[in-house]
Amino acid sequence: MFVTDDQRATETLGVMPKTRRLFGAGGVRYPNAFATTPLCCPSRSTIFTGRYAHNTGVHKNFVPKSFDTTTMFTRLLRENGYRTALVGKFLNGWPHDKAPPYFDKWAVGGAYVDPIFNVNGSFVSRRGYVTTLTKGYSLRFLRGFETHDSAPWLLYVATRAPHYPWPAESRFADAPVAPWSGNPAVFERDRSDKPAYVRGFDYSISGGRRVREAQLRTLMSVDDMVGTIFSTLGALGERKNTLAFFLSDNGYTWTEHHLGGDRGTAGQKGLPYTASVTLPFLVRWPGVLPAGTRDRRLAGTVDIAPTILEAAGIPPDPTKPPLDGRSLLEPSVRTRMLLEYWHERDRGIPTWTSTRTRDYQYIETYGSDGPTIVFREYYDLRDDPWQLRNLLRDGDPSNNPDIAALSAQLAQDHVCAGVGSGPTPCP
Repeated sequence: MFVTDDQRATETLGVMPKTRRLFGAGGVRYPNAFATTPLCCPSRSTIFTGRYAHNTGVHKNFVPKSFDTTTMFTRLLRENGYRTALVGKFLNGWPHDKAPPYFDKWAVGGAYVDPIFNVNGSFVSRRGYVTTLTKGYSLRFLRGFETHDSAPWLLYVATRAPHYPWPAESRFADAPVAPWSGNPAVFERDRSDKPAYVRGFDYSISGGRRVREAQLRTLMSVDDMVGTIFSTLGALGERKNTLAFFLSDNGYTWTEHHLGGDRGTAGQKGLPYTASVTLPFLVRWPGVLPAGTRDRRLAGTVDIAPTILEAAGIPPDPTKPPLDGRSLLEPSVRTRMLLEYWHERDRGIPTWTSTRTRDYQYIETYGSDGPTIVFREYYDLRDDPWQLRNLLRDGDPSNNPDIAALSAQLAQDHVCAGVGSGPTPCP
């Protein structure tokens, strides 16, 4: 599993030719994939558990002590004979001197340049660029797996890139990046139909361009890492029998709707809009998944754990809460996706929930008391893919959807648990 940090779905894979070849041409791309909570720690908790954030209890950008690590899919893998390794980032707020649970080997590191890693319980100060060092530890663990070749394994690689502050590796510091002319959402003129917090940000495309160039240069190192790891898989005879994922924990705005500048500001993720909630989401499994295809189902971070457990032939733990996601190896298709976010004081984004389908997005923003709805948005994604016209604020009541029904369904989804059974099954 490759999990990048703050990589948006659109216009980032262009600088990653090895990743595109391995996962795009060699696997399945999911163009309608979402971070069910578009913020690092809640998203990663959902990846590890297959449960929405309202069920993991990880609502903000740190992992609380109440988080039940025994619900992580890695526990079930280890209990069923898998050897597991983690390189890079685990969960925000997890003590740096504490072992990540249910991993046999780990190298957890932080800063972009000259980072300190916790390597299997020992602190190691390393000189160099973090992505290259992450690659080195990943290769070491892969070769270690080969010493017990009959045992299955999991390698989870979570990069620092392309998270702020975006310093590029020296060899890519001046790499050419194609110019960017923005998109209609960047140049949205009238934001009176958006919530007050959105109108409180006002960044121009120049800041978005700087963020974009910096992020893309960090991703060039990630692409090199992905290519080298797969070359090593081939040399070890593991490449043709390995299920692999490439995704991000959340998306990122490059000043769409004037949100997000070039200083690591709050209005770049944690937002309900497309650039923030959509992800690069690619999966390959030679001989099982059809190479070079697109699966247009609604999918997301909540679906990864169920997919891995099915691939491994391991049933979910019946003593734990049910999984909220769906295995991508099954043909089931959901009609809507739940998205949710909780206010953090330093980010300037209030609590919101949203229903997203192929055709529309409905968003409720809440007041400081929690349950009071202070703003509603509805976008027809077929006619308005850039989310420029909130139909509930366009002065034309004739095009308004059935808000009561949408709100009631969203309220039910926001407390859902499990799929297909119980009083509030997840979509």
